[in-house]
Amino acid sequence: MFHALTGLAPIAGAADAKHRARPGQIKVADPRLDFLEATYGSAKKVAVELTVLDFAPNPKEHKEGAALDASLLPLIRDLDALLVVVPQFGAMRQELASAIEGIEGELVFADFDQAERRLERVRKDRSATEFEKTALEKVLKWLEDGKSLRLMDMTAQETRTFSSFGFLSRKPVLAVMNCEIEAAGTGQSAAERDAMRTRGIEVFPLAAAFEAELWELDSAGQREMLSSAGLEAPARDRLAAALYSHLGLITFYTAGEPEAHAWPLHRGETVLDAAGVIHSDIARGFIRAEVVSYEDFAQLKSDAKVKEAGKLRLEGRDYVMRDGDIIHVRFKV
Repeated sequence: MFHALTGLAPIAGAADAKHRARPGQIKVADPRLDFLEATYGSAKKVAVELTVLDFAPNPKEHKEGAALDASLLPLIRDLDALLVVVPQFGAMRQELASAIEGIEGELVFADFDQAERRLERVRKDRSATEFEKTALEKVLKWLEDGKSLRLMDMTAQETRTFSSFGFLSRKPVLAVMNCEIEAAGTGQSAAERDAMRTRGIEVFPLAAAFEAELWELDSAGQREMLSSAGLEAPARDRLAAALYSHLGLITFYTAGEPEAHAWPLHRGETVLDAAGVIHSDIARGFIRAEVVSYEDFAQLKSDAKVKEAGKLRLEGRDYVMRDGDIIHVRFKV
């Protein structure tokens, strides 16, 4: 599966857990970025990249019957999302709900243990706030019922309080069904899909063996192989789009002759946040931003015509970014 997504070979198990994570990148396919590069004649194009970590199992530390290797839990606390791969072919086939249930149980148990230990310290700490104590008690009661924190409604203050905790069961999860190519286009049944959505989990079908073969072909060969299977794009492109949606991300752009660059941003964030994504100095010295929507630029095809048509907007730091916005930030430091 890791090879299918990144073109890299997976790593073998090692004695030391911290050396058992191999990173690989997935470039997010983006026709809008391609258009900006061509229109501006940009010398360079920079797409959004997602980093995928492959964790090799460690038989020596993996408890018999456990769904997750406990030694890996500290390594995944800083990740934005989890891809849970479930075999769905031949003798390897697993029932999707039961496979997810086992892993979810491990995540919930780890969060319960963390929250319980934190609450013990808070109760002894005279400087701790009553709010944190109450919030932790609320979390523990929820976890005690075996429910993941992904399904728990949290206030903005609770979310801020727990942002540094790295709760595992609060992370977005995408269940990747590794199936035969014939099933990759149809996906899971409606019952399976609904069962997963009640857990806040989306399901993504992918034929890893088929996708891995694509890396061995040139562009023409890939298109032919995809067409014969009735697929429009490699799974890595479709998975990146699914992750983007699941993580609540949008894309904004900076573009010109030197470079056309796509940037990720969380939905609901402001142009000041976007400036900080580009560079902290740009956010620190922010004055204003010139903004045009991708749709308007795609129709007019030049900065001069955008200005003539009155489609270029001057926005202050509180402007909420929209997917596809092209920005130029004025700043002074």
